[in-house]
Amino acid sequence: MANIFFLVLRRIRLPLILLITVYSVATIGMTLIPGVTPDGETWHMGFFHAFYFVSFMGTTIGFGEIPYEFTDMQRSWVLLCIYTSVISWLYGIGSLLRLVQDETFLHAVSRRNFQYSITKIDTPFYIICGYGETGEMINRGLCNLGIQTVVIDLESERISSLELDNFLTPPIALTADITDPNNLIYAGINRPQCKGVIAVTNNDHTNLKVAVASKLVNARVKVINRSEIEDEAKNMASFGTDVIINPYLTFAHRLKQLTTKPKLYRIQNWFINQYSAETISEELEEQGLPKGRWIICGYGRLGKAILELLNEHVESITIITPDPIASRAPDNTIVGRGTEAETLQEAGIENAEVIIAASDDDANNLSTVMTAKQLKPDITCIARANKEANNLLFSHADCQYVMRSSSVVANEALTTISRPLVTKFIKFSSSLTEEETTELANKINAVTGDKEPVTWRLILDAKHSPELVDFIKGAQAITIGQLTHNTRVSRGNCIPLLLLRNGVSRVMPSDDETLRVGDQLLVCGPRGIPLLPQHLQNNIELLDTLVNNNTKYIPLLRWFNRRRNHSKN
Repeated sequence: MANIFFLVLRRIRLPLILLITVYSVATIGMTLIPGVTPDGETWHMGFFHAFYFVSFMGTTIGFGEIPYEFTDMQRSWVLLCIYTSVISWLYGIGSLLRLVQDETFLHAVSRRNFQYSITKIDTPFYIICGYGETGEMINRGLCNLGIQTVVIDLESERISSLELDNFLTPPIALTADITDPNNLIYAGINRPQCKGVIAVTNNDHTNLKVAVASKLVNARVKVINRSEIEDEAKNMASFGTDVIINPYLTFAHRLKQLTTKPKLYRIQNWFINQYSAETISEELEEQGLPKGRWIICGYGRLGKAILELLNEHVESITIITPDPIASRAPDNTIVGRGTEAETLQEAGIENAEVIIAASDDDANNLSTVMTAKQLKPDITCIARANKEANNLLFSHADCQYVMRSSSVVANEALTTISRPLVTKFIKFSSSLTEEETTELANKINAVTGDKEPVTWRLILDAKHSPELVDFIKGAQAITIGQLTHNTRVSRGNCIPLLLLRNGVSRVMPSDDETLRVGDQLLVCGPRGIPLLPQHLQNNIELLDTLVNNNTKYIPLLRWFNRRRNHSKN
């Protein structure tokens, strides 16, 4: 606040000096010029009356001559003072108008309002560094979840666009350099309510600077970073960055899973893809990718990641790139962009089953897909959409799978923040065998009716599940099976996916596993209805009925029955 005050004083110093000078000279002149009373006597106006007259003369003009009519000399002086004071006021008002439009002043006021808003936050919040396509998706997802966000970006146009959106939880925004550690401090990184920093700019080195600054300023907060360069990612990891998301490597892993374990891919896609729909055809999601010949057009970061992970799992992969030497492509690479029919025919498209348009130019990728479809209509097309706005064009280009890097990063970040057990399940479920995956898929389909399931996390502590914790502490053993499905309940039965106990994760826990205080259980079930654990966590009566088979309807009899069972145990 002091900075704004002194800035205003510096900018209007000259207008203030001019106004003070004009009023002082006018007041002194009114006291020195003699007047005449109605009786013809000479009189001199006092300082108070002179200042009073000059004050309303310079601002309103027209209250009359006091206390007597002025002489011609007084009126001449007043006439000079009127024009001088009006000009001084116009100059002062103009200076104020220029001040309120000055970028430095506006930035100072914005920073002051920003700091004031940060001090008023009393709920958990996340700092989002960079408000591009990815930052916008993450911000919207967190706001829809009711989580407060603080957004920092160097471009004022992006920050201004926040005011045009109607968010459930309005974000607090600041136009500033995110690589300056002081701005992270202004954003509240040291406040206990700050849960994490999310750096998702398009520049990996900028994200690295944010990660380093965040961990050095406050090592407690979780740092989630976007990184597309392997060296930068390793550097981030060395500074303790909690989550590093590489959209190209992540998508390549999904393609690998869609090729080798399509059923597991579909299960994981149900759980991770709940914030921005992934553009994949239902047929491809069910059947998976063929393992025959593949063609990759564009050998950038995405093409390299796909070749590295899938080269051993498909029959062959042919690379098409305009500059094989610069991109360090394999020896058998075909020179071209993949947009020409001749190039695709040279790559053997007539025998290929999958073509991937992986360049960094959306127009070229669209052209590749359309040309490939003309040469071989039944070929599976996978394309990379570099700009989110072009996703509509790819959806009309008959692509079976569209990779949107912003969507991939946003989904990974939001899942990590809002559903940490889902992240653990996705990580450890890759170890499931084909039989276990099929069994899990059949269980989920049986419960949800072949519809996409919803996940929910049960936390066994006094804050989240007080009745259930008291029930367990009362020497009542409760198994996972009793808590997730019961024959007496027609709706709300669910499937246990992961048990977290003392920091150790266990995928697909047994129904006979006894729950303990402090456990966390991830379950999935039908969308749109409360799941059975949600009913039981705070309902002692229903819990007593399902677990202890206590069928008494009168509360007093139920209590006596529970006491009797406890004494027997």
